[in-house]
Amino acid sequence: MITLGSPFTGDPRATNAWRVYEYASGRRADEPHSAGSLSEPPPVPTTAIFSRTDGICAWQCCIEQDGPQTESIEVDGSHCGLGHHPAAVYAIADRLAQPEGAWKPLDRSGWRSLIYPNPRRPQ
Repeated sequence: MITLGSPFTGDPRATNAWRVYEYASGRRADEPHSAGSLSEPPPVPTTAIFSRTDGICAWQCCIEQDGPQTESIEVDGSHCGLGHHPAAVYAIADRLAQPEGAWKPLDRSGWRSLIYPNPRRPQ
């Protein structure tokens, strides 16, 4: 599973769109989700792509928990731009190109270290 700027942890109101969500869905942002907790990673390889300069969602709420099949990838861009940002598209293609059952985190060595900073670095 790959998410782009998705605030699945933290306070549901840590986004600049929570009022739009409430208006469009007819539900309160702080109501429990019908699918259960979104903060627990699913039992499949999971990549969260986020940006500290998102502008819509608090980036701290878009980071995966550390785990054997989870990773967070930071890119520098806007919330609406994540879907076509070259670094995000490259990361998505890299993730999808992995053979089933052979998941591994994104290789951040070499030139990739310039594009994909450590998402756990201090704020």
